[in-house]
Amino acid sequence: MQPLEARRKRQQAWVVASFAEYLAEDVHGHPERALEAMASLAEWCDGDAELLARARANVMRDTRGAQAAVAENNREAAELLELVARA
Repeated sequence: MQPLEARRKRQQAWVVASFAEYLAEDVHGHPERALEAMASLAEWCDGDAELLARARANVMRDTRGAQAAVAENNREAAELLELVARA
């Protein structure tokens, strides 16, 4: 049962990472939406610090091989995830 649970957590982290990337793109150019984006991420993660850390690691991993615009968006997504983790 543990391998299935671990796989589920990895998949959930990728979903949260993708959501953070989407939100970061939306917030870019609309900074007034940042609090709403953070609230949405916090709701999705429901206080799961491990999930936030995994999602942030996924975003950072994606950033290393990305083009400049995508990399910048991913850095902003990682920043959003970090802010949610600290809140």
